[in-house]
Amino acid sequence: MTSEELYDFLSDPKLVDLIEQVKVSDDILDVIDLSENQHSDMLAWCLTPNEGHGQGDAVIKDFLIAAYHAAQGKATFDNKKFFAKWTPGRIRTSSFGSAFLTREFSVKLDGGSHSGRLDLFLIDPTNEIIVAIENKAGARLTESQLSGYYDAVSKEIGYRPVFLKYSFAFVVLDKELDSYDDDALDVLGTKWALLDYGWLRAAANRAKHHFERNNQAVQLLLAYCQKQTAWEKPAERLLSELSAELAMKHESVTGKIRQLMKLKLPEWTPSALSGYDGELLLFFHQNRQLCRHLVQARGIGAVTVRLKKALPNLETGQLEVGRTWLALITHESQTLMRTSEEAGWPLYVSVVREARNALDFSKFSVRLIWRKDHFDETCKLDELRQHFAKKFPGLRRFEDSDGRRILINKNLDAESAVKAAINLIDDIDTLIREARNKNLTFRDGS
Repeated sequence: MTSEELYDFLSDPKLVDLIEQVKVSDDILDVIDLSENQHSDMLAWCLTPNEGHGQGDAVIKDFLIAAYHAAQGKATFDNKKFFAKWTPGRIRTSSFGSAFLTREFSVKLDGGSHSGRLDLFLIDPTNEIIVAIENKAGARLTESQLSGYYDAVSKEIGYRPVFLKYSFAFVVLDKELDSYDDDALDVLGTKWALLDYGWLRAAANRAKHHFERNNQAVQLLLAYCQKQTAWEKPAERLLSELSAELAMKHESVTGKIRQLMKLKLPEWTPSALSGYDGELLLFFHQNRQLCRHLVQARGIGAVTVRLKKALPNLETGQLEVGRTWLALITHESQTLMRTSEEAGWPLYVSVVREARNALDFSKFSVRLIWRKDHFDETCKLDELRQHFAKKFPGLRRFEDSDGRRILINKNLDAESAVKAAINLIDDIDTLIREARNKNLTFRDGS
């Protein structure tokens, strides 16, 4: 980094915009990261009907209906019996006003050699149901862990006289569920229904309408549900775009910031604060959050630059770039979109910087994104999905969910991520052309 590069960066009008944008935060979850226990506390609050979020039992209904769909075709044991009885129709027309959440049940594992504690239990004494919820916000799931919890709950709680008439269900919540490949999901068995956080979108939409009607009490629920479903509010999207643009434009400065982030206060010397390097060091410490955004964006910026070089005919509107992600849609996929101005992309490629990377060592995941609600209304969606599932078997799972994120590759460096994305683009275009030739795209034959 030269002094000219630093001063060009500090003089960039978009840096001023980014400084102000970083200051914009209208909820506490923009400032803190929730621990696993805090996630469970928030979920318990969201699912409790008489809390101040104003949703009543609607969030419970969202949760149970999503669990029903996740269990279809895969449920065994208690889940099979539970969801044979509790169908979406019955769930939607029943009241769960007497339900409550508890975290007070500990269970004995491995024959009683040690104790474990499931994250949450949803208990409704009126409907006589108990749903055991394991909320994974960190470590990956294992089959032995889930089987151990299942057996312990069945033995220690299911056999209690007070619960003999209750119906039991077992549900796992894992925000990173789409990072599991098919083999990893199969290993987990069929005793538990597996969900990501996508079912919270319905609660977020309801809370948004309540908030617009000046029901201030729902703001925390709105913020939490949006955060867990990777929804970006306009301010966050603008922050991502500015960060990515500046990181790519001033790559040498962003690289130097990454180095300075490692320099701890006890390691400072007089020379560390001298010259233009010292000026950038002070800028970093005065704008730590902004600099973190830039360094995160630098990783995805490297992918973006390589991707644009590899696809020189890419047009405006086919590529979106955020701070830690990019999304790309092809011409063939665009032909499947709804025609309204608000229509989203139905089928596209996503490259995401993996969350657990060190800031100076970026790895990326490549995914196929399928959003069934964004396809043109005249698409033969079932036939098209089955056609794609021959290449991407993951599309056969969770068919009732509004979207699927199929993991193609993970732990890739920038160059490998670009190659994987281009290969995926070619596969998508080929499959769409094949589907069109077989008349599997639109009902009118186009």
